[in-house]
Amino acid sequence: MENKEFRFEGLDAKTELKLALNLILPGLAVMIGTLILTNRLFPGIYFLYPLLFAAFLTLSVCMLILKQLAKRVKAKEWIVVINNENLKIKFQNLQYIFSLSDIKMIKNLGNDGFRYLTIITNKDVIKIRVGNTGLTPFSSEKDIEQLDDFVEYLMPYVWGNFNQKELKNIINTNIFPNFGVYLVKREKIKYSIINKMEPWQVFVLGIGLFFVVLFVLMQILFYYFDNH
Repeated sequence: MENKEFRFEGLDAKTELKLALNLILPGLAVMIGTLILTNRLFPGIYFLYPLLFAAFLTLSVCMLILKQLAKRVKAKEWIVVINNENLKIKFQNLQYIFSLSDIKMIKNLGNDGFRYLTIITNKDVIKIRVGNTGLTPFSSEKDIEQLDDFVEYLMPYVWGNFNQKELKNIINTNIFPNFGVYLVKREKIKYSIINKMEPWQVFVLGIGLFFVVLFVLMQILFYYFDNH
């Protein structure tokens, strides 16, 4: 492979998780505060309306906070250098140097506005997060294109040395170029219970879990309202 360098702004999974954790307290405060306030101002209103309003307001506030938190991250640049069949990936104070033959799995997932690229080697798990949506305000469209170019540059090697995992639980696997999970040919492809599900089954499971959480939340709120 020819020598090549790619640069794009984004985060790693650890930094993204830290930002997400910072949203828990303000998110809960907005959600619970809104529900309590609407219950006091409009005591006879159907409970679903204030719940939907609180959810919308919470999401909006969290997106605004997340955007400001992302701006405070000083070093967001990923630098990827390909030298023959060797890779050097640098982010903040992290540096990974390995050969293409050391890669065991590549996960290139996401949607139109964000990419979750994970490279698993014999020693490291490198999780690259690039996006320009409300929930992933880390990058620009140009950064997403640069990441796509990097993956595209690897694909001739990937097609020759990896098998693509069948993703039954995803409706559209052509969301963007080279979307998918690729496992090196010497490894056996394994599927979890979620991987074996059809998209509608995953949807039903997600809805079920959502209503369980919603039921628990409503029980807590009803208990609060009954005792205050």
